Amino acid sequence: MENREKKTLTGFCYWGGERKVNANGTFLYNGGMCVAVLLEEGSQLNELCEKVCGALHINFEEKMFFYNTKKDKTKYVTLNDDNGVSMLFHLNEDDVDLFVEDLGQNNDPIRNTAYNSTRESMVTDNCSSPEGIRALPSSNQVSNSCSHEMGLVPYLPDNANEILTGKGQLFESPDLFKQSVLLFAASNKFSFTYLDNSRAYYRLVCKVAGCTWKLTAKCEGSSDLVRVIMLRNEHLHNAEDASNYKLTFRSKQVGLLFKNRIVDKPKYLPRDICNDFEHAFQCRLNYSQGWRAKEKAKEAITGPPSMTFHLVPWMCRRLVEAIPNTRAIWTSTDEGKFKQLFVSYGCSIAAFRSGYLRPVLKLDACFLTGYYRGQVLSASAHDADDGLYPLAYAIVSSENDEDWLWFLVNLKELLGGCQVVLVTDRNPSLLNCIIKVFGGDCNAWRLRHLKENFSKFASSKGLKAERRNTALKVVNDLAYARTEDSFKYHLGKLYGISLDLSKWVEDNNPKHWSNAFFPYKRWDKMYTNLAECFNSWILPLRDLDIIQFMTGHVSKTTELLLRKHTEVRKWKLPVGKEIEKEIKKSQEYARKFTHRNSSPTEFIVANDTRKLYAVKLIPRHCSCLAWQMSGIPCAHAARAIQSSGFSIYDMVDPFLKKEMQMAIYDNTMSPVPLHDMPSPSSFLAVNELNDNNVNNGVSCTDPFLHPPAVKRPAGRPKKRRIESQTQDKGIVFCSRCREPGHNRSTCQSAIPG
Repeated sequence: MENREKKTLTGFCYWGGERKVNANGTFLYNGGMCVAVLLEEGSQLNELCEKVCGALHINFEEKMFFYNTKKDKTKYVTLNDDNGVSMLFHLNEDDVDLFVEDLGQNNDPIRNTAYNSTRESMVTDNCSSPEGIRALPSSNQVSNSCSHEMGLVPYLPDNANEILTGKGQLFESPDLFKQSVLLFAASNKFSFTYLDNSRAYYRLVCKVAGCTWKLTAKCEGSSDLVRVIMLRNEHLHNAEDASNYKLTFRSKQVGLLFKNRIVDKPKYLPRDICNDFEHAFQCRLNYSQGWRAKEKAKEAITGPPSMTFHLVPWMCRRLVEAIPNTRAIWTSTDEGKFKQLFVSYGCSIAAFRSGYLRPVLKLDACFLTGYYRGQVLSASAHDADDGLYPLAYAIVSSENDEDWLWFLVNLKELLGGCQVVLVTDRNPSLLNCIIKVFGGDCNAWRLRHLKENFSKFASSKGLKAERRNTALKVVNDLAYARTEDSFKYHLGKLYGISLDLSKWVEDNNPKHWSNAFFPYKRWDKMYTNLAECFNSWILPLRDLDIIQFMTGHVSKTTELLLRKHTEVRKWKLPVGKEIEKEIKKSQEYARKFTHRNSSPTEFIVANDTRKLYAVKLIPRHCSCLAWQMSGIPCAHAARAIQSSGFSIYDMVDPFLKKEMQMAIYDNTMSPVPLHDMPSPSSFLAVNELNDNNVNNGVSCTDPFLHPPAVKRPAGRPKKRRIESQTQDKGIVFCSRCREPGHNRSTCQSAIPG
């Protein structure tokens, strides 16, 4: 078979002039210089650029090259690579106009109408319409991505017809072609149907009987490029046809319109989709339609959620390789379905095992709101300024005995035998598993959960709001009681309110929630606010698929550790802001106290009720025990320190000082490379072909995980948490009588005359 003769073109090369736009959209080139150069097919980009610039006697570095085609003089194509040079010969016969300009030169006619020589995109993010929203470009914008989806643009009468320009127009994929036709029809308010819709050939006509509008297109050979063969852009519609027109979009199609915006702005809300869609197409979406469109857009960005579980083994292996001493473990069922995931980064493990973090962990769980639901179990520690320090998390099906036991066993292994205090709620599965793994003595119950149960019990006994609130304050005093005598004193007060309430307290294991009986130092951490902080911290990740959750958690942890690493070096005091607040509270309260010395470091301090307390600065001791339990000087100690000449910061526990904070955050996270993360389809190929010679970035030893079996409940996932009974709530005022405690619908006041 003989080789085809190479094509030659006469290139008219322009340099140094100014481009202007005619009324018909074509371009004129005024001034500058022009030379003719013979161009041969098969030349590489560098060869062509050197040849053209040599003829113009200019340096080809930092230059941009454009050309137009005979078929359409209103558009310019950019030369970017060798494929672009091949396309130059494919699109032109006999001669071609080549334009050369400096890189970075601002020339609007070219900038706003430049094609990419190999791919096209229907969307621009750089141009703005006078109304302050994105304007549709007069032609396709440069796109360097392998798969660039259509984005939302405002379709104004002036630019609606520019979506489809006519014969010869190229689209980078069939999906982009179909999306463009859909938008063109929506802009011009007509409906169409496919007569041919094969992979290689497309034929479309208007749905109105007798209308002459017609579009045909076909794929270029075996490529994904779609070329318009013919566009008859004429309609024969009467007034009734126009009035019967109804805009029809599927949620997937609307989602693709907003895909790029959601990538740029993950917090883009369904109501924003509704508003922008109405602005663009003068058609209103309800909220559920906007929500479904966003879900489809997210699926288009990351792929179907069911496919992401295939990547879990790869992601765990990458975390272990990238971050030394990381623990990333997953389990599956006998059928190969995902079951559990446990992750703890090596930097977090090192900080805890080195003794920089206080041995108090907050355990909690929160719901995932994505397609497969599930729960996130977490273990968090306090840094030296009482800030969040994430230690480990797990993704499981629910808070059952099996999942909590698996999580706690893995947690105990990474702790390396350290004695810890676990602050938890009273979830039965969690309590049983803690006894099995850690023993029951180290389990401290959070006060908020206890007060919720106490409040329910008090309501069941008929206590009104005022007496119930008084009883809750007494329970708070019982929890913070430092000694057994103090506990009995407050229990007697509760006995005076209700015998049943005092009996309830005695029956609910005070050794797990009262400082007076708990055997370990819990640093006055009576609540799991830190766990709630973790739940809020991961809130943007909770509706994502499992791989997005894992990568997002890596990013958020990296940012957190780096930010705290930078902030601690800017501290002007030996302690952080939160510890400083507690010190100031003690100093303010200590103003009411008096003292006398027993020795240079020992004092007798009298409070405002003339009770006497013994304070020993060395070794940080007060007979009220608050200093020992919290690590921060109590009011009695603050009064003694003030007259001793010591710095109060020297009397703070070392766990709460700047030096310890610096040691904690010196363990920053190593970067995790994700550039070579395979696509889920790569796993499908390996699973189906089982070919060890396939080189697609997937290890054939990685198991093929299927999604868990789950039945999704009806309706949208709930995003707003259920408020606690003891949570502070805003006071409701009636709009009718202006009184607090009720609203207009339940108002019993007389109607004002």
